[in-house]
Amino acid sequence: MLCRKKRTPLQRRVHKICAVILVTAILFLIYFEVAVKAQLSDIIVRDMQTVAEEAVTMAVDEYLSDHFEIGEKLCDIAYDSGRVAAVTLNPSYVNAVKTAVTASAQEQIDALSHARGVSARLGSFTGLVMLMNVGPEVRFPVDSTQTVSCEFESSFESGGVNQTVHHVTMTVYVDLLIYSPFRVADTVSASSTFEIAQTVIVGAVPSYSGVVTY
Repeated sequence: MLCRKKRTPLQRRVHKICAVILVTAILFLIYFEVAVKAQLSDIIVRDMQTVAEEAVTMAVDEYLSDHFEIGEKLCDIAYDSGRVAAVTLNPSYVNAVKTAVTASAQEQIDALSHARGVSARLGSFTGLVMLMNVGPEVRFPVDSTQTVSCEFESSFESGGVNQTVHHVTMTVYVDLLIYSPFRVADTVSASSTFEIAQTVIVGAVPSYSGVVTY
């Protein structure tokens, strides 16, 4: 009859230590998956929204600085016998602005996200709220696929006696699908609105109430 070899006290101690380490590791992984990843995902969303907004602002500022005549080219004013007959936006120029700004914004988002990445305080990896902003910063790279779109709005307001102010605003929308060590399931969205043209029109403008979207 075969007898099971009796473990020495040292072996039993080693087995207990290994079992404790294994259970601790499993519990830590569960805690990290449930609590820590959720908090780090929130940090990633917040930082990437900031990156998107900064990138869009840089793209729009760069375009406006290079195209200071945008107000003249964007707005078409038709006259009839010296009176204002219609005020519209030039569709071909609107499309050109959309194409340039969206392409530049995508490039800026890629550049900023790769150069800066996402940072979190070391305390954030504990999953404890009180330690969220404690400890040195830990940076990790983030890649994303972004969709950028633009929407123009044309509106009018009274500018005084026999004057109308024509405002053109552009809203840039960004949708980010984020790839990082910590999964972000939902698409991250951000939007920024800029007034890119303002024209003072002398004379009555027919039917200028409301906002027109392009």
